[in-house]
Amino acid sequence: MIREFSKETAEKLRHYVYRLVDPRTGETFYVGEGCGNRVFAHANALGMSFYDAGNQFLTDRDVPTEEDEDPAKVRKIADIRRCGLEPIHIIQRWGMDKKTAFEVEAAFIDFFGMDHLTNKARGQGKDRGMRWADELELELTAREFPDYPDCPEFILIKINDHNIGRAGSVYEAVRGYWKLRPSHANKYRYVLAVRHGIVIGVYEVNKDGWKPTDDAKRAYFDGKEAPKETQDIFLNKKIPARFRRRQNPATYCD
Repeated sequence: MIREFSKETAEKLRHYVYRLVDPRTGETFYVGEGCGNRVFAHANALGMSFYDAGNQFLTDRDVPTEEDEDPAKVRKIADIRRCGLEPIHIIQRWGMDKKTAFEVEAAFIDFFGMDHLTNKARGQGKDRGMRWADELELELTAREFPDYPDCPEFILIKINDHNIGRAGSVYEAVRGYWKLRPSHANKYRYVLAVRHGIVIGVYEVNKDGWKPTDDAKRAYFDGKEAPKETQDIFLNKKIPARFRRRQNPATYCD
C-alpha cells in the first residue's frame, strides 16, 4: 500500500475527493477534499505518534483526546492500526478545480450521513445540501416572519437533522445545551427552533425555565408549545436576513 503519490500523479490529479474506508467492515468513515498527498496525510501523521521504535502500539494515554483536531477520525485510524491494518484510501473523483471538489465533497458527506462518518462538518455549500423535496419547497418559498419592534421577544436557536435525530424530537433538540446565561435568557418568553433558515418549532419557556448545566458552562430550558397565535407569527416562516448572517447557533432577538 503506497503512502504517497508520485509528483507526476499528484499534478495530474489536481483537486480530488477521497474516502477513507475501514478494511474490517468495508465502511467509509471519512470523506475529504484535497490535492497532492492530502489523502494520505491523516494516516501518515500518526506514523510516529502511535508506534514506538519496536513498532508496538502505544498506550491509551497516548491516543488523541477530544481536544485534538478531528478526534473521531484519529481514533478510528488508531483502532484500525491496533488490528495491524491500514485504512483503505479511495480517490472518488479527481481532475477538478477546488470549488468543484468542495461541492462534490459536500454531496458525498450528505450521501453517507454525518451519523456514519467521523467528519466534524458537512462541508462547504451545506445550505444547498440534501433536503426532502417538501422541505426544499417550503425553504425556497417561505416568507420571512415580521421583524418589528413589538414582535414577541424570542431566542432563536439553529438546529439540524443530526441534532433532531439524536434527540428524538425538535423540542428535545432545541432545549439544550447552549452557551447562554440563564439570568439573561429567562427575560425572553419564546424559543424558536430553526432548521435550514426556517422556523420549525415555537416554544414558550416556563417561568425561570432556563437552567445551568452541572458545570455551569451551558444552559437548557423547560417549556411547552407556544399558543397558536404566537406560532402563527413564526412557524414555517423564514428568519430575517440579519439572523441568517449570524454564526452562533443561539441568538437573542435584539
